[in-house]
Amino acid sequence: MFHLPVCPHCGTVYRYKDTKQAIKNKENECYHCQKRFRAKVFPTILVGAILPVALSIGLNIFLLTRMTKFRLLPLFAITIGFLLVIYIIIPFFTQFKKIEDESKENNRKKRK
Repeated sequence: MFHLPVCPHCGTVYRYKDTKQAIKNKENECYHCQKRFRAKVFPTILVGAILPVALSIGLNIFLLTRMTKFRLLPLFAITIGFLLVIYIIIPFFTQFKKIEDESKENNRKKRK
């Protein structure tokens, strides 16, 4: 699922910047078809984040054992680098879901 999300109504592919904005807004309107949708980040991003975090921890431990003098700056830079990677890939783990109109939901309830 490593791709940018598409509008659930018309299939318009969203750009990286637009996806980041949609995540912040939660409920959005497609700029192509003007229909509403909700942006949701997959829980699998947590699984995808485990790998960079584990690599960061492993690299930090390796550097600590191999360095003659304890320097905090390289370890800090490595950790920040891996956290930036996680932050950058979040839009690729986003999905847009349709929002049903309240009027349609009310009509369905009345029919039942």
